[in-house]
Amino acid sequence: MIEIRRLCAEDVPDALRISLVELGSDYLDESDFTDAIDSDSQFCNVAVEDGKVLGFAICQVFGPEGESEYLGLPDCPERDFVLSSNRIGLLDSVSVDDSCKGRGIGSMICSRCVDDFIEMGCDMACAMAWKSYTGRTNIAGILTKLGMQETISIQGYWNRMVDSPEGHDCPECGAPCKCYGVFWKKSLR
Repeated sequence: MIEIRRLCAEDVPDALRISLVELGSDYLDESDFTDAIDSDSQFCNVAVEDGKVLGFAICQVFGPEGESEYLGLPDCPERDFVLSSNRIGLLDSVSVDDSCKGRGIGSMICSRCVDDFIEMGCDMACAMAWKSYTGRTNIAGILTKLGMQETISIQGYWNRMVDSPEGHDCPECGAPCKCYGVFWKKSLR
């Protein structure tokens, strides 16, 4: 049976292994996971079966002043929507082990995260999904099921979100990444 729960220190190596394969070598590191343990402004939910981490979602919770740090949207109506919100819940990094995809694990994790956002008083939930340069959006199905709406696409977005002079080392297209960040949103009011 799959359990969705908060990340603990023992889960970090499995979550990091999934991240390295699914999100690229320069996107998350061990500290991104350990920082999410016992934090008021972020959390990480994991799906666990028989003691093994199958997937995770690192989430951020912030006010409008955190928009540039966590999202970095251009001047647009979506940015205005974020700035008009009091408390934002961001599905920041979501990934499922490749061998476990297609079992609904990503949907279970993300659904729990949105429930957590509501409990934490967020008035909006959002995500910046990865869309390959070939046009496939990684978690579009999950976000649609959650009632989120796709809005803008920003090519090269992930190069700005990593600390690498070569740009993001994308698992699909290498560095610099040619893929898009796609903003999804949902009002929780």
